[in-house]
Order: sequence, then structure tokens, then C-alpha cells
Amino acid sequence: MTDSDDDGRTNGWMNRRTMLKSVAAAGLVGTGLTGSASATGDDWHELTLCASGDETFSYHVEFSHGVKRGGTYQSDEGDEVSKMSVHGAVSDERCDSFLFKGEIEDYDLDGPGTVEVNGKVVEDTSGDDEKDDEDDEKDGETKEVTFCAAGDDTFSYRVEVTGEMMRGGTYQSDDGDEVGDDYAEGATAEGRCDSFLWTGKVKDLKVDGRGVVKVDGEIVEDTREDDEKDDEDDGDDGELDKEVIVSSPGTDEQMNYVIEVTGGLEKLEPNEDGGAAVDNVSESGGRIRVEGTVGSGDDRFAFSGDLIEVEVPDAVQIEVRDR
Repeated sequence: MTDSDDDGRTNGWMNRRTMLKSVAAAGLVGTGLTGSASATGDDWHELTLCASGDETFSYHVEFSHGVKRGGTYQSDEGDEVSKMSVHGAVSDERCDSFLFKGEIEDYDLDGPGTVEVNGKVVEDTSGDDEKDDEDDEKDGETKEVTFCAAGDDTFSYRVEVTGEMMRGGTYQSDDGDEVGDDYAEGATAEGRCDSFLWTGKVKDLKVDGRGVVKVDGEIVEDTREDDEKDDEDDGDDGELDKEVIVSSPGTDEQMNYVIEVTGGLEKLEPNEDGGAAVDNVSESGGRIRVEGTVGSGDDRFAFSGDLIEVEVPDAVQIEVRDR
């Protein structure tokens, strides 16, 4: 039966309830090809589309070898049936059925409902309402995006979101970094990081140079491997040509930090911090990781490759220099 629904059902920048599938899509597309008879289009198969609840469930389905009215449920005259496609809608938990040959080549569904082929459910959109509500709640949450440069090279970025972009987060961005209502654009270098707060979804992300992009602490973009071979060569030749000095000049309180290097690393003496200040050095994933504590003095390490600030509080200062 034919129903109308003017609600676009869009959620942010992505319409979750409209699912346009191509020929290569899994699930419904290709259904009906079971043996040589159906491959030649000789067998009829039943397609049933049922609405979940009161909302309208609209559909457009295309077939490889033809379609006609028929099956368990009778469709209305308002549902359009051509030689190779059907187009219509149902609601109030009602169903439409059709008979088709060959395979389903393409389809477009809108609204909550189920699709069955020969009595087997091959697509179920009835849970999309709850997913959309959950996504709406998540879109309103404030998230943090952080851009960290790898080594001395400049790491530039531009990110656009569907919600609001604001300064803030773990690392302070410079005044020269531009922040608009829905975007942030800037650059960082020498292992430093910039952080921003945002809502909605990421609409576009562009980076240039070597570095990492994190969302709520999770890496979502990593361009450090663009020069991975050079980093490995730095580590193999044994030359530790850089030095990092970790300090907390504004406080005597012991502060924890985590850094990583892509090459080799050696702890330098003297280490001004003593007592409870312990620096743990480990190797994982081809990188050397330092989990350290700094207080009234400083920690010094010689290293090669690039330095990544994994977890460094605002009160901790990281200084990199050539040896």
C-alpha cells in the first residue's frame, strides 16, 4: 500500500535511515542466485517488505530478470510495478509482496521495516530509530581532537565539523591557529601538540606533514610512517643525534609524563630527580617508550628519529635540541 512521508529523516550530515546499496553490497543484493536455474532467471522468488510499527516504510527495488505482483501479501494499485522494478510504501505493520526472477540488483529503503526473500529476513531497519536517537545524543557530546607533530617537521591541519568548534583540551593551541564556528586550521612542530573541543561529526579532515591526529585519546590518523625507513636507519646507525630535556619549571610537585621515540634512546646523567622519581623505559611496536616522573630537576635522554608526546601535562616542558 502507498503512503507518503515528507520527513527527510536526516541525522546530522549523514542520513542513517536511507540505505542505498550498490550491486556489490552485501546482504540483500544478489539474493535469489541459488543454482543454475535462478542464474538464468527461470525461478520465481518472493520479496516481502513489512513496516515496523506506525511509521512509513518506503522502498524502491530493482531486479535483473523481472518482477510482477504476487506473493503472500497483496500490494496496492498505488505501488508502482514496472518490468524490472517496484516502488511503494507500507505502514502500520502492513506488508507488500512481489515475485521476481534472477537477483536483486539495487535497492533504496527509508524508514523502519524488514525485507524478506522467500521467508528469510535479509534486511532489518527497525532498529534505526534507536540508533539515530543514540547518535543524536552522541552528537551533542563534547569531544577532543589533538594534532601532534612528529619531530621537527611542521604538521599542518584543517578539520571541519557539523557542530561547534572551540579552543580547549589537553594542549593549548597558538593564537596563530585559526578557529571558526565549525572548523580549526593551524600547524604545530617539534613534537608539540594542539587540542580543540568540538561537537557533532567530523565532516572533513586534511593534514600535511608527519604527525598523529587523536580523538578523545585514540589515534584516528597517523602520517609518521611516511618516513619510517629513515627513522629505522637513524636507529640502526647507532647515532643518537638529539637530546630531549623534560622539566617542570613551574612546580616542584612530581609530574608523570609519557613520551615515545621512533629510533634509539639512551638515558643521560646526571638525573637531577631522585627518590620516588622513576623512569621506566620499554620497547613496543618498533618505538621506545618512556614513562617518567619529573619534579624539582629534569630528565635527559639522547635519542634518534622522532619524538612523540603521548601524555604530557601542561606543567611539564619538553625541550628538544641537537647534540
